[in-house]
Amino acid sequence: MKQYILSSFVSKIGGGNKAAVVLDDVSLCDNEMKNIAKMNNLSETAFISIQESKDNNFVIRYFTPMEEVDICGHAALASFNILDELGRLKGNEFYHSTKAGSLKVVKREGIFYIEMKKPEIVGYASIDEILDITSLKEEEIIPDVNGRISIISTGLKDAIIEVASLNILKEMSIIKEKMINFCKRKGIVGAHVVSRETLESDSDFACRNFAPAVGIDEESATGTSNGSLVYYMKNLAKNRLNKNSFKIEQGYFMDSPSNIYVYTDNSHDIRIFVGGKTKTLEIQELRF
Repeated sequence: MKQYILSSFVSKIGGGNKAAVVLDDVSLCDNEMKNIAKMNNLSETAFISIQESKDNNFVIRYFTPMEEVDICGHAALASFNILDELGRLKGNEFYHSTKAGSLKVVKREGIFYIEMKKPEIVGYASIDEILDITSLKEEEIIPDVNGRISIISTGLKDAIIEVASLNILKEMSIIKEKMINFCKRKGIVGAHVVSRETLESDSDFACRNFAPAVGIDEESATGTSNGSLVYYMKNLAKNRLNKNSFKIEQGYFMDSPSNIYVYTDNSHDIRIFVGGKTKTLEIQELRF
């Protein structure tokens, strides 16, 4: 059984976020998948069920080193690039059966874009709660239109925290144990912190993502979180944006510069697609 290690959302100078993709042709059980993900110790490992996948509809499950999650943007991106390299894809539209539902995947100009779960506001946090779990000061935080911090899900639940400058984003830190307790109390994965100031002139946002409650202190590129970020900026931010395509920087303060591309369609029922480039790093043989 083959396992592929890729870096997803790579930028022109490298970076990205590593994921493992396992072509599961032996129908692994849950414990076996959990053990492989723990052994890999990457933020996510994707398991593509060869026996359950048919035509252009692929069944994929995702595991962090600690638990299964409904969907993972960068591991999904890695999965479809591997399927493409192996000649298993036909055409430019595919489907992706996950615990977040059946989601569309499209290939545009050589880049795969993964549809996120329908965006939903799943809760709120107060400014005081954010001050308690981070080094941020009140004047450094830009709340949503209601004066709160929105918690949004496009597959995974994240608190979206806008800050006033790129330097604030760079210098901020989390208080790990307090953030873990906060995430468990709210039933969320983590916090996605964003600045409208960016390092690169053609970027729309710079961001950092913290998810210590699921074993990820900081992640260099995230798909679902940036899907939630775009929904937030178009619908809930104080200064909302009326555009459909975005380039997002992440991982630049981790020496893993990553570029995430997000677009939304113009349908009444908003659909968000997240994409980027990948690089295959290693091919391994798993034996059972």
